[in-house]
Amino acid sequence: MDAVWLNIFSFLVVFSLAIISPGPNFILVAGASLAGSRQNALHTALGVAVGSGIFAISGLVGLLVLVKTLPHFDTLMPIVGGGYLLYLGFRMIRERSAEFSAVDVNTARPMSRRVAFRTGLLTNLTNPKAWAFYLSMFTLMLAPGCPLWGKVLLAVLMFLISFSWYATVVLLMTGRRTRPLLDRALPVIQSVLGVSLLVMGGRLLLTLWAGV
Repeated sequence: MDAVWLNIFSFLVVFSLAIISPGPNFILVAGASLAGSRQNALHTALGVAVGSGIFAISGLVGLLVLVKTLPHFDTLMPIVGGGYLLYLGFRMIRERSAEFSAVDVNTARPMSRRVAFRTGLLTNLTNPKAWAFYLSMFTLMLAPGCPLWGKVLLAVLMFLISFSWYATVVLLMTGRRTRPLLDRALPVIQSVLGVSLLVMGGRLLLTLWAGV
C-alpha cells in the first residue's frame, strides 16, 4: 500500500511541474482570459483539463500505447498539432485589435462556450509533446501492479490539478486589479502570445520536415 501511494505521489509531482510550465495550453488559456469573458476562459481551461483526463484514462488502460502503434501516427500527429497551433496563432494575432482591445471582463461580447471548451480540448489532444510526455510518464513511472482504485484516483487527480491550475490563471488574469493593467498592454501581449503559438507550431513542422 505504501509503495502504491508513493508511486502516485511521485507521478503527480512530475505531472504538476509539467502542467505549470509554459506551453501551448498555458498560452491558449492566457489568450482566452485576455479575450474578455471569464466564463469562456474557464471553459477553455475546462477543455484543457478534460484533455488531461482523457490522456490519463487512455494511458492507464493502455490506449495511448495502442494508438501510438497506428500506421503513420508519428508523421500525422506533428502535422495536425503544428497546423492547429499555427491556426490558433494567426487567429490570436488577427483578432487582437478588433475583438480584444480594452474589453471589460463583465461586459465582453458573448462567445460560444462550446467553442471555447472545444478549443482547449483540441489544443491539448493535438499536442505531440503531450503525447510523448504521457507515454513516457505512464511507461516509466506507473508500476504494472497499480490497483484499479489507484488508477481511478490518479485520473481524477490529474484532471483536478490541471483544471485548478488553469482556472487559477484565468481568475488571476481577469481579476479587477490585474485586468486594467493587462488591458493597457493588451495588443502587445496578444501579439506575443500569438507569435509564441506560431513558433511552437512552426517548430513541430520543421522538426518533421528535418526528419524526412
